[in-house]
Amino acid sequence: MAEEKKTAEQEKGQETELKKGSLKIHSENIFPIIKKWLYSEHDIFIRELISNSVDAMNKRKVLQPDLDEKELRIEVKIDKAARRIDVIDYGIGMDATEVKKYINQIAFSGAEEFIEKFKDKQSNIIGHFGLGFYSSFMVAEKVTIDTLSYKPKSKPAFWECDGSTDYAMGAGARTEVGTTVSIHVSKDNDQYLEESKLQEIIERFCNFMPFPIKLGDTDINLQEALWLRPPSEVKEEEYKEFYKKMFHEWDDPLFWIHLNADYPFNLKGILFFPKIRNDLDINRGQVKLYCNNVFVADNLKEFIPEFLLLLRGGIDVPDIPLNVSRSFLQQDQQVKKISKYIVKKVADHFKALFKEDRKKYEELWNDMNHFVKVGMLTNEDFFEQLKDLVVYKTSDDRWVTLEEYKEKNQTDINFVKAGIDETDERKSYRYFYSPGENSQVTYLKMMKEMGVEVIFTDSPLDTHLFQRFEMSMPFTGFARIDSELLDDVVDSGKAEVVDANNKTEAERVKDVFDKALDNKQITVEAKRLKSEEIASLVVLNEHVRRFQEMSMMMPGAKGDLLANHTLVVNIENPTVKKIIKLEGLGKEEDVKFLCKYLHQLALIEQKRFDGDELRSFLDNANKVLRML
Repeated sequence: MAEEKKTAEQEKGQETELKKGSLKIHSENIFPIIKKWLYSEHDIFIRELISNSVDAMNKRKVLQPDLDEKELRIEVKIDKAARRIDVIDYGIGMDATEVKKYINQIAFSGAEEFIEKFKDKQSNIIGHFGLGFYSSFMVAEKVTIDTLSYKPKSKPAFWECDGSTDYAMGAGARTEVGTTVSIHVSKDNDQYLEESKLQEIIERFCNFMPFPIKLGDTDINLQEALWLRPPSEVKEEEYKEFYKKMFHEWDDPLFWIHLNADYPFNLKGILFFPKIRNDLDINRGQVKLYCNNVFVADNLKEFIPEFLLLLRGGIDVPDIPLNVSRSFLQQDQQVKKISKYIVKKVADHFKALFKEDRKKYEELWNDMNHFVKVGMLTNEDFFEQLKDLVVYKTSDDRWVTLEEYKEKNQTDINFVKAGIDETDERKSYRYFYSPGENSQVTYLKMMKEMGVEVIFTDSPLDTHLFQRFEMSMPFTGFARIDSELLDDVVDSGKAEVVDANNKTEAERVKDVFDKALDNKQITVEAKRLKSEEIASLVVLNEHVRRFQEMSMMMPGAKGDLLANHTLVVNIENPTVKKIIKLEGLGKEEDVKFLCKYLHQLALIEQKRFDGDELRSFLDNANKVLRML
């Protein structure tokens, strides 16, 4: 007890002896951090310096409203021999006192101070955190400033720093109001001394700065971001020209969506639909994110739903910080609302086009259907809004939605028993489809004879979309026309004849083909089809085939989708009858050859022959001609 009491008294005494102090930050550690970690992309130093120049000129417009704006410009010059880049502006400039205040105090934001001081006057100031100028040290071994303030009787001031905590100041040589920042490029950053490199950076980051930016003698920025104008004031040709200049394209966009929201968030932008057709390369699209006309990033999946990255365009959100992080975007609730807004606006455009100009909608469908399907498969909101607007070309030479197809094809063939259990009398509706009007022609002919319309699919995404439709529409299924042999094409009225071996004709045909093909992966079925012209057909179970197709899409997957299938042989076909007669005459080699040849003929409608398969088929075709 005595020891415990002593310890408590000691602790109490220590508490009274504790003194408060200040953590010390060593300024010599700042520049190594700036050089390596201020920005992940060193190109950004140009953006930061030009943004500072724009701020300086916007300030000058506020303070000198009678100034001729033609004097306000930014010049970027390269001196390869001196290894120097000059960024020259004609903005507000600084005197020596201001250089000490804004440059020598790292992270002191002059923009924030200016906004607070002149908040009642209209201004458009970009910088808000004060570190932008120091990004130049990421690529420089030395940086100098030569500046002259707009204030009467000001003298030019000069500042230089080699990236240490030491700097030098003196009299400058500048004779016109404004600032010249000179970056003496370090040896490991030679690429920034190439004009093509600087042009690419300026076009990417500073294309919509409100003042001309000259590289050498050429103005290289567009200046006006078209999305800042009200949609009602922009002409069609202006949209097209803007698209071509922004993305260096020759072709016109298919169409565009002009975004303009002031509440509950501030957002402006334009999304252009390029001609993508079967090109699923997402890198072809490019949606750029801006903050007050300053480029922030492109193709940010955290901000824009991934399927929209198939498009091209720009979105300006003033409330997004220039140094935005992906983790910020993922967590920010406002960003999530913006994302939903963009998806809704895109969906609304499709709805309006479908309702107001169905013909144009159908004409554009081949170019835009891949985008729509990717969106529906990856975004639940987009699926719900567009599921009734998906259209397909059909064997009746018309474009239909799923509902329109169903309205016309109310036949017993389309309706089958749901098959949940033996007592369930509910019916499941089937949509019949084919990969295209120039494939599976035998199957298409049979469907036409039965009066069944077939929808054509030309996208690898359709099978996945069908599965999504099946999940959202109970008692609905999609069946490729080669997935089953419908009862309507089978002649079930003819009586079966039993031969001397107590086998029906169908059983005998099956035995002959099973023996000739000698392949356990092929299931042979002998049927009496209503059309004698058809010798044989390959049938693939819909669900098995879908599973195999999805498996084949896995990285490194190998295999043959047709490895397991059913071969339906038509008993009524003259060639099949001839094969059975040859079998009765003991012509085993001829029987084996003809069975395999009929199998190849059936496979032609399922796959493209190449290599050994093609050579084998051509050899067999020539052999058949010789036999004839």
